[in-house]
Amino acid sequence: MSEKVLITGASSGIGRAAACAFAVEGSELFLVARRAERLVEVARRCRDLGSPRAETAEHDLSLPGEGAVVVRRMLERMGGLDVLVCNAGYGFSGPLWEMDAADMARMWQVNFQSGFESIREALPHFRARRAGHIVLVSSVIGRKALPFNAAYCSTKFAQVGLGESLWGELRDDGVGVSVVCPGYTTTEFHGVASSGRPRRRPIRGQSAEAVGRVIVKAVRRRRRIVHLTWLGKLFLGIDRLSPSLAAWAAYVVGRRDAALSHGWADRKGPE
Repeated sequence: MSEKVLITGASSGIGRAAACAFAVEGSELFLVARRAERLVEVARRCRDLGSPRAETAEHDLSLPGEGAVVVRRMLERMGGLDVLVCNAGYGFSGPLWEMDAADMARMWQVNFQSGFESIREALPHFRARRAGHIVLVSSVIGRKALPFNAAYCSTKFAQVGLGESLWGELRDDGVGVSVVCPGYTTTEFHGVASSGRPRRRPIRGQSAEAVGRVIVKAVRRRRRIVHLTWLGKLFLGIDRLSPSLAAWAAYVVGRRDAALSHGWADRKGPE
């Protein structure tokens, strides 16, 4: 009997790539996102790749409680759940003072709270079976923050904390937990900041397909935390050896990226 996998944010990017990677292994899929037409295309692709069943559900995870709803819906329609991939999320590139409280609350709901809701709803099912696996797709800047990414980083740090705590809480229950921390990934995510300003410089990084394959490996090998890029690993290594040096490097990189991304001619930041 094939495993049943729920993936949020599955209509594009890392979510789509993870769905395809699980499909190659013959997993049954329940794909969740806001864009129904995109989901249908992803499900079709997954069936072509070998998934015996790929169903979709249109959900807006910015709505409180919706994270729990998607798990209940999967259990009803698919009859089980083996792997929960909490991938839904979006970013904000810019200084914190440009993001109001309502926008921050929405980002928190999508990036962190919806995943918390899904996990909490899935835990009785996992613990009763003494099996299952949870994946939280965080970021390398969920381990070491960059300037001009404060809002996004805070949600990603929270995911790491949740995953690390859950790993210990569920270790004796047979439930695995993996926190996956990509670096820059070439997806739509980096195309436009949530403020609506187009980036002046395209971001180049690892492919979404590479991250999708790593997510599957993390589940198979029951990895607790995974960093994908050598630059991310180096950055975190420097932080362990010299926090002050890492903080200065983060300042330089974050400010330079913000200046190039938003066209600040003097590269000193917004007025």
